[in-house]
Amino acid sequence: MKINFFEEFPKRKNLEKVKLIDFESTIYIAARSIDEFKKLKEKVKILNPKLRVAYWPILEKSYWISPFSYNYELNKLYEDLEKNKKGEKLKILIDLELPFLNKKLFFKNLSFFFKNKKIIRKIFSQQNKLNIEILTAEYPVPGRFFQKILNFLGISYSINKYPHKRIIMFYTSMFKEEKNSKFRKHIKKRKEELGDKLQVGLGTIAIGILGDEPKLSPANLERDLSFCKNNSIKDVVIFRLGGLNKEYLNKLKKFTD
Repeated sequence: MKINFFEEFPKRKNLEKVKLIDFESTIYIAARSIDEFKKLKEKVKILNPKLRVAYWPILEKSYWISPFSYNYELNKLYEDLEKNKKGEKLKILIDLELPFLNKKLFFKNLSFFFKNKKIIRKIFSQQNKLNIEILTAEYPVPGRFFQKILNFLGISYSINKYPHKRIIMFYTSMFKEEKNSKFRKHIKKRKEELGDKLQVGLGTIAIGILGDEPKLSPANLERDLSFCKNNSIKDVVIFRLGGLNKEYLNKLKKFTD
């Protein structure tokens, strides 16, 4: 199993945790531009040259990517990606989430909904032109009906129509066991449908932008990793790098290839 990490706050103290990683891994680094990302990538490579580093674009005001984001920020993201098309191929995480950090965006940017959805689809459909490989972070919403709602809202896209890999955010520390049990069934079903195009996000082992995310215990992280391994999930991404310590690391090493 490949164990990878998100890092939402790439400050020095968080990035230095890569020194603890002695197995093959990819670090998804949040940044507001490709130029910023490249500087952060250099820092990671100095600290641990063996690691792969992927770009996680964060929008300045909208934060997450969705049809409710500011239109000019989505256009800016596309233009930034277009400038890099002759450079090194980028692995890019499209974090598809509704604007719960700023609920006013649901109404403020509603008139741009279809235009914004078109821009996001354009990024997906022009991966070869833009020289990028896309992975998405998505909600663990069970059932075909709810999946169709996510598709309509522009926070999930067809893997067959727009080839990419999907990371389902299965953060068991944030939900009660009854709901996590439903999510496990959903992940099993999606694994059958998507195969190796499905990856799973685990956590949280440190707080994120919401500021109140409960921390997953090392024992429960091991439980979730066992679930993924038993269901032949080859890649997991842990939220987030800054929470990594020797106690978590001891659990992780039981599952690394």
